[in-house]
Amino acid sequence: MKYFFFLFFIYLNTFAQNDSINLLEEVKLNGHFSKQLNCGYHIKILHLDKEISTSQTLGDFLQKKANLYFKENGKGMVSSISLRGTGASHTGVYWNGIAINSALNGQTDFNTLSSNSFNQIEIRKGAGTTLLGSGAIGGAINLKDVVSFSNTKTLKAQFGLGSYQTKNAALQTIISSKKWYSKVSLEGNQSQNDYPFLETTLFNENGAYKNYHLKTVLGYKFNHSNQIKFFVNYSNNKRELSRTLSAPSKNLYKNTDLRLLLNWTNTGNHYTSSFNLASIIEDYQFYLDKNTTEYSFGKTNNYIAKYNFNYFIKKNQSVTIGLQNKFTQGEGYNIQKKERNNLEGFALYHQKINTKIAYNLSLRKGFSKVYQIPFIYAIDARYNLSKKINFRANYSTNYKLPSFNDLYWQGAGNEDLLPENSTSKEIGFYFNTPKFNLNLTAFQIDSENLIQWKPVSAVFWRPFNVQNVMSNGIEFEFDYKVDYKQHQFRLQTQYTYTNAVDKDLDKQLMYVPFHKLSSNLDYQFKGFTFNINLNYTGFAYTTTSNTQYIDEFTVYNVALSKNLYKQKINIGFKLNNVFNKAYQVVAFRPMPNRNYLLTTKLKL
Repeated sequence: MKYFFFLFFIYLNTFAQNDSINLLEEVKLNGHFSKQLNCGYHIKILHLDKEISTSQTLGDFLQKKANLYFKENGKGMVSSISLRGTGASHTGVYWNGIAINSALNGQTDFNTLSSNSFNQIEIRKGAGTTLLGSGAIGGAINLKDVVSFSNTKTLKAQFGLGSYQTKNAALQTIISSKKWYSKVSLEGNQSQNDYPFLETTLFNENGAYKNYHLKTVLGYKFNHSNQIKFFVNYSNNKRELSRTLSAPSKNLYKNTDLRLLLNWTNTGNHYTSSFNLASIIEDYQFYLDKNTTEYSFGKTNNYIAKYNFNYFIKKNQSVTIGLQNKFTQGEGYNIQKKERNNLEGFALYHQKINTKIAYNLSLRKGFSKVYQIPFIYAIDARYNLSKKINFRANYSTNYKLPSFNDLYWQGAGNEDLLPENSTSKEIGFYFNTPKFNLNLTAFQIDSENLIQWKPVSAVFWRPFNVQNVMSNGIEFEFDYKVDYKQHQFRLQTQYTYTNAVDKDLDKQLMYVPFHKLSSNLDYQFKGFTFNINLNYTGFAYTTTSNTQYIDEFTVYNVALSKNLYKQKINIGFKLNNVFNKAYQVVAFRPMPNRNYLLTTKLKL
């Protein structure tokens, strides 16, 4: 905790040095997911204000728009992400720049995250632990609230009604001026979720869920140089855990997440500094039988102080430094109360040599009494052959720290675990015109000392640093837009090939499909919008020996909407799994059959 005061003192000292309000435009762009600090990476930004709605979950949206792969235990159940063949704990998930992966298992369940109210989702494919910290080995996702100080008053409401007694509603209000900003969002979703298991006589019993979300963003602009922002994110989730094809279930899972963040940004003529104080609380209860009062539980409290300072030596030359202290307390049914404190710092040097060449050099080091945090470094660069064509490349070393479960699980945790480590490299090509763009990336990730739970007796398992993995592949993105009079067409296609091999077994990793493709065709005409979405997932092995697998599948979805009354009302209809395809993402856990959702949106 003592480091909190150290970071706060640094920030106040920087704040006192502000002597100018003539801001350089480049200063405003220097976030951890900005293209400037990631010139050798592909950064994809999705603007949710225009696209997301109650008609889809956050995971559905990311599969559709970014071709990301989610391992989902049935509709509404646990949904974990995999980027570039890495595990769920190897993708960093951030909320306004603050890591929110669970301290207990290192993962993020995307079915506990709200699909509304965020303005942007920033996606970085490729390792980035020098900038972002532990776990961002396959890539990172940042859920971002954009604060805009302008004279605005808006009220949005959305309602949905669909198959399996599915109901959802969302309400959002924004009131802002040149000094103040406030946004409040409420959202609720529930469903009996009792869809039939196609080609069987069973149905998705014990699959009902309810979740509620409250989000608040407050901002105040003192002057041209100083802003303060306060973010609140509260989620309450209750869901039964569905049966499988082979066994019934009476499981019930409840979890509550509370995230608080205070940000102070100070900007001068040649620098910008940002100080963040955050509290991230996760709390869950698991009932083996929903009809009893007995449950197991887990809870962590995370307190984070984070300071970043960007200094522009020249217009095209800058230095970025950052310090972060994270203090975590955790306990649970199988974990005695434990705590750990990590202090980490990084530095990055950026230079744009000319209009064609730009590069970054970065390094990171951390300190902890629990384990030895390694020293890591990275280099990335971009070469602009012309205004339409550029090439990029990067190389980095990375790490992931053990989770609380790995270290402290009662009777099984291993406090001698080492951080996982990896090296990552990639090259990419990008071609862009006003109507057409093409992106192609080849990557390789070599990971060692991965933590794997292994049996040490007939009934006893324990985690060890034993697994070594090589993951390589290609990513392809194609986007074409054309306007003809009042008609607008857009075709987006994304494909990923991933070969992720356990080097000791010489076998493909479980639940890493070789092929993943998503394609969207959008058509707009006089307020009408029509979308056809295709999602293809290749077969994936379900055993380490590669002797069993789940079949490949292709799912088609269509959506139609119409704007009414000067675009203040929108009526929509979505049909999922149009051809009633029987498929599984996780073995023995069927996904829904054909289903629909009706939506209404109001904007005042």
